[in-house]
Amino acid sequence: MTPLLRAVCVAFLLAAAGGAARAAGPAVPRTVLALVDLREERTIRLTRVHSMAEMPLNHLGLSVVYWNVADGLPDLSRYPDLRGVVTWFAGEPFADAPAFIDWAAAAMERGVRFAVLGQPGIRASAGGKAVPLALVNRFFARFGLRDDDGYSDLTYKSRPAVADAMIGYERALAGVLPGYPLFRKTDGRVVSHLVMRRGGDEATDSHLVVTGPAGGLVSDGYARHYDPEMNRRQWILDPFAFFRDAFATDDLPKPDVTTLSGRRMYFSHIDGDGWRNVTEASPYAKDRLLSADVVRKAAIEPFPDLPVSVAPIVGDLDSAWAGTPESLAAAKALFALPQVEPSSHTWTHPFQWAFFKDYTPQKEAVFETRQPGKAGLLDRMLGRPAPDRHAAESGGEGGAHDAGGADLGRYALPRAYLQKPFDLDQEIGGALDYFTKLAPAGKAATLVQWSGDTSPFEAALAAVRKAGGHNINGGDARFDPDYPSITTVPAIGLPVGAERQIYAAGSNENTYTDLWTNRFYGFQNLVNTVRGTGSPVRLKPVNIYYHMYSGQKTASVNALRRNLEAARAAELAPVATSTYARIAEGFYGVRFVADGERRWRVLDRGALNTLRFDRASFTAVDFARSAGIIGQRHAQGSLYVALDPAVAEPVVALAEAGRGDGDPSASQPYLVEGRWAFSGFKAEGGGFRVEAEGYGDGAMVWRVPVAGRYAVSAERGGAVLWSGEAVAGADNRLSVTVTEAAVRPLTLRVVPLSASVAR
Repeated sequence: MTPLLRAVCVAFLLAAAGGAARAAGPAVPRTVLALVDLREERTIRLTRVHSMAEMPLNHLGLSVVYWNVADGLPDLSRYPDLRGVVTWFAGEPFADAPAFIDWAAAAMERGVRFAVLGQPGIRASAGGKAVPLALVNRFFARFGLRDDDGYSDLTYKSRPAVADAMIGYERALAGVLPGYPLFRKTDGRVVSHLVMRRGGDEATDSHLVVTGPAGGLVSDGYARHYDPEMNRRQWILDPFAFFRDAFATDDLPKPDVTTLSGRRMYFSHIDGDGWRNVTEASPYAKDRLLSADVVRKAAIEPFPDLPVSVAPIVGDLDSAWAGTPESLAAAKALFALPQVEPSSHTWTHPFQWAFFKDYTPQKEAVFETRQPGKAGLLDRMLGRPAPDRHAAESGGEGGAHDAGGADLGRYALPRAYLQKPFDLDQEIGGALDYFTKLAPAGKAATLVQWSGDTSPFEAALAAVRKAGGHNINGGDARFDPDYPSITTVPAIGLPVGAERQIYAAGSNENTYTDLWTNRFYGFQNLVNTVRGTGSPVRLKPVNIYYHMYSGQKTASVNALRRNLEAARAAELAPVATSTYARIAEGFYGVRFVADGERRWRVLDRGALNTLRFDRASFTAVDFARSAGIIGQRHAQGSLYVALDPAVAEPVVALAEAGRGDGDPSASQPYLVEGRWAFSGFKAEGGGFRVEAEGYGDGAMVWRVPVAGRYAVSAERGGAVLWSGEAVAGADNRLSVTVTEAAVRPLTLRVVPLSASVAR
């Protein structure tokens, strides 16, 4: 255990011992219950709520849980911190629609807000029995509306009479508009964001998008546009503005997974596919290097300031499977690098995880006799020679395979290596142990990077948790000219039963290269998604995620290096991928307890150490009423607050302040931004000391109470390893770059020069 980690653990335990009594009040509600109909949408992963709405809800600080209405209506007592309910139905999902109307009314009476998109699901019970209009209007009255039992199906004469900034977010109302019901407004407290009028006649006005005290409603067809020819979705509605109003989130601290130490976070991870491919890339091809060695030489060793999590497949390394001395040596060389985190891409690389949910050896036996054929995409990705038992009609990972009734979709095999029966414990915990033993002392593999379709079942996720690990992959975030919509930017993660899958924050090179078939330079376009998810709203950290086969082609190596060079030049806070996974896990557990006017106690946050407050250009931390706060920074109209990991239950209080980075009257030093992670902050005699850990040179900016010259030193084990001076000007900002490596934690001391001899 490192000194920094030991100090954090001790502080956590001491604070936790006395914190429970202080935090006895109810938590600020931040859970949204999504009602979905899995008879229609099949899995949570495919629902409109998860694939489109959950990311904006996460950004607003809300955690989404799901309930399948095919199982009846949920007991709301199961959700003690329930803030709201969201629905997005395409039909009439309720066996008893009047019962749902009564259930919703009872929820709203206790203050639960509703966001209704698409069909409200209340006009008829499943099976077609119509609900009386008077009962339907009991539901709509909660949203300040009355259904006058009219419908405009011919909309060529319809035009918006009101369309405010909430409408036309990614696509304007244009072309042939969807038909719509006739909704009259009945409550002056409700804000109408879209009102349609037919033929210029005010009497035909219909209020299609509204928000108010009970939540919000968006009529079917007016939330998003779908282009079936391009298979493209775009928001008509601004989902951030709509959900912010519907769920009244302005008073809610937002747990933020994009930012650390005031900077946008960065992480990178590599899946082991293609580990043993012999490179074609110049100048490495003449030496017949493995792709894994090329990636090390071209994209990892030259970038010691950028951490990367490397996840081989055990089957590619272990001689009992398909490993060779060369493939094993490549892993050892990578794991020995200080910036490399050993991770796991499983033991045998499952392609379709659902196949193994009810696994038997007999079920898989049909795949053990592959017919003669030529090498397919699967083999090329994994660096295998042309198999002598490969189905000629198979397209490998991109094709189909008739396996005696087993449906593997685009996969030709259920997993890459079939020599032994599938063993979930070996696949997860066994692989983590294997890579931990392969790594140098002091490094442990704790991260599982999902393989294949990246759709693990509940027991697989549970196996990671029981092994003390964390998980990542899936999501395929893109936001660029080819994917011009935030609908392709996923949520933080996905609930799978009682477990949680954490998504990657970026898509890998597969989606840029047509599944590794052409345009091998395509991954260089990652820069567009990085830009799109960073401004004007910071939606994701920067994530460079790829496979080892990127070391196979000259074009792919060059594309990868361009991404890394862009990351090196940007203002980022690099972390190991397992750190991001733990931060993402913390998002779902964190609780806020109101503790006075604009003051909150933060509980159960795990590794998450950044809070965001929106619409906060003139707001700052009130340090006199706060505890456990390291820093603050304004960006994009929001205030990002850095919490101290050494304080188990920090308290953050806000006050009004002038525009800029915080409160100019603050009497203690605080962090504005920095490349490293900081912990255990303590003000000392006009200066401070703090533990620091990170990658690359430690560029940082602090605000100190008094302008002037300061002595700065970096220590480890009582020995001064680096020292220098810095000057805080009239703005009281102290900029310094510490050039001592901090992969192992350092203690930083900042002392006014007049007091430096007293240390």
